[in-house]
Amino acid sequence: MKWNSGRLWLRITVYSLLALLTFLVVVQSLIFWKFDEHAVRETLGRVLQEQHRSVTVRGAIKPHVLPFPGLDIDRIDISQPGNATPAITIDHLEARLAWLPLLFGEREVSKLRVDGLKVQVVRHPDSSLSIADLFQHRDTGRFRVKLDTLRLRESELDYLDESTQHHQTLSALSLDADGLRGDAHLSVGALLSGGRRPLRLALETPLTIQDDQVTLSQLQAVAMSEVEGLGESKLNANGLLRLNFAALQATGEQLALTLSSDNPKSGFTLRVPAFSASFKEITTPLATLDGQLTYGQTHYEAVARFDNVKLDEAGLNADRMAGDFSWSVGRQRINLKLNAPFTLLGMNQIRMQPLSLMAQVVTPLLPRGQLVAKMDGALDGTLDDDQLNLRVAGTLDGSDMAITVSQYGFLKPRHEATVTIGKLDLNRYLPETKDNAAVALFQDTRPIPLDWLDYVDLSGKVTIGELAFGRFRVNDVTASVLATPQQLALDQLSASIYQGHLEGSVRLQREQKPKLELKQKLNAMHIRPLLLDLFNFSRLDGVGSGEVDVRAQGTSFAELRNTMSGTVAMSLNKGALSGIDLVAALKNLPSELKQWNGAANPNQKTTFSTLSASLQLEQGVARNQDLKLASQLVNVSGGGKLDLIQSIIDYTLDVQANPHEFSRLKGVNVPLKITGPINSPVYALDFNAMVKGKKTESEKQDALKQQLKKQITTILP
Repeated sequence: MKWNSGRLWLRITVYSLLALLTFLVVVQSLIFWKFDEHAVRETLGRVLQEQHRSVTVRGAIKPHVLPFPGLDIDRIDISQPGNATPAITIDHLEARLAWLPLLFGEREVSKLRVDGLKVQVVRHPDSSLSIADLFQHRDTGRFRVKLDTLRLRESELDYLDESTQHHQTLSALSLDADGLRGDAHLSVGALLSGGRRPLRLALETPLTIQDDQVTLSQLQAVAMSEVEGLGESKLNANGLLRLNFAALQATGEQLALTLSSDNPKSGFTLRVPAFSASFKEITTPLATLDGQLTYGQTHYEAVARFDNVKLDEAGLNADRMAGDFSWSVGRQRINLKLNAPFTLLGMNQIRMQPLSLMAQVVTPLLPRGQLVAKMDGALDGTLDDDQLNLRVAGTLDGSDMAITVSQYGFLKPRHEATVTIGKLDLNRYLPETKDNAAVALFQDTRPIPLDWLDYVDLSGKVTIGELAFGRFRVNDVTASVLATPQQLALDQLSASIYQGHLEGSVRLQREQKPKLELKQKLNAMHIRPLLLDLFNFSRLDGVGSGEVDVRAQGTSFAELRNTMSGTVAMSLNKGALSGIDLVAALKNLPSELKQWNGAANPNQKTTFSTLSASLQLEQGVARNQDLKLASQLVNVSGGGKLDLIQSIIDYTLDVQANPHEFSRLKGVNVPLKITGPINSPVYALDFNAMVKGKKTESEKQDALKQQLKKQITTILP
């Protein structure tokens, strides 16, 4: 016999395979012949007898030989404790035994595949689970479970919390665990529903099993969902997790949870160095949060620390939260520092009280500084409604301040606020003027900054004890405020202004050139400081009332002045017109006729008891024809115009002495012309009025002589 013959080895191989196949057929035939399905059903039915559960096989039970021996079982029901209602159902189960232990008479389950597993888990009010008894050690009889491979397909886990009636379902569950006897690997996929939106879940990790403890050493999990306003969002979890199934507890180290989205671009990471968990609570001594979100030109940043955190059925609680938060839009930025206990009730209602808050506003609108506020109070809100409520009181740059504000929405927030400020001097934050002196408001040529309105949606009420802007001063300001990208409006405006009172409204419409609408009623107000601070005009003094209804358009206060149109009516009492003393000039006629001609003298003034006028404004020029000035000694009437653009005056007045005080001046009318710059006008006799109606030069000269002669002869004794 030739042992190196190829044909010989071929025969040996063929005969050996035939013999092995014959042996396997015989073994399988014996197994099927000896297999007792009824006995298997009875044995399975008694497996959970100590837990007062029944196991019922409603389908077929078939033995399996190749490649591994075992059983295929269809439609298994596991009841709830004490009754026949199914708590767990299985559509199909495949259990495989290891060959080597089987040769020594031991039945060791090494592979398990479950299809269509459905488990109902109930958390009772005492925090116990309805399936907790299934994790207890029990005698498995002639079988020993020592899995090397586990498969779950199309499974479902239904969870109900009886205390909160919170219901969630983990469906489309797929699980693959390989190498469970050594360095194992676990991968899981599922769909979680029952909340506001479904979550797609996936998990991968190395796996180590030691007695009752399972260690996930490099956990990598992800949850994805469509979040309103954020598009598709993703939650990633990384870290180390240990699960103890006997005690139903878990511990973890270096856990990082990262929430991210692409539209808008965001990323927030919660880091937990160590934690412990049970079905009652999750606790950690420290957690930190950092992240940012960008939406258009709006940018959020957050860095926070949470001490002694506890999560239970009531919600999330931290002994202390200290954080830095910022909100920036374009070149505007608000920085917030918060320090307070933190509570999230039912994972929905936020509570932070007592709250310590420091706010800082940084903006090009305040080139010389920044607004800094330090306040104490409380913050609450509801996440489901995207709402936050803040109630604080403290100081704004040393001035008393109180704020109540509600925010609706996080990506495009809308605010309702009530603000009270003791004193606000805006000059501290505006650009310095060249001569370090505040200018009159309507002489300011700097553009009015309105780009900050692009990102504001605010309504509410504001109260300011004292407000300064330029040389303008207002006290006891109250108003209803509306600020949107389209407009800035102050309605129901009320203020104490220059020892008087103001009521009305101001509305600024944003267009290529903003439009201003101003409606005001003034009462018992000192006119001189008002005109000085608004227009740098100081020639008129008195106390009185008025109504303003004007419109203007422009990008600066100077442009608004130059385009003013509308009506202004005023009535003054106990005042004076600076620059000329009409009474003295009348007394000294005719020898002092020269007093009627010349520049204004700031040391002279004409006092009056009443002065009234109504002006029509059009494109920065005010005209009126009903000016009336009355005093005990002199009466004045006339009209003219004020050019606010050029800052010039052109008025024609008729001056009459009171005949009861100056009997010798009875019938004397002095036509007076006031022209020139508003701040330094020229007063002169109105010779044009004296020669009115005369055509030739000689006629005008004769008429002028006759008028002067008449005035003088009337005055002379």
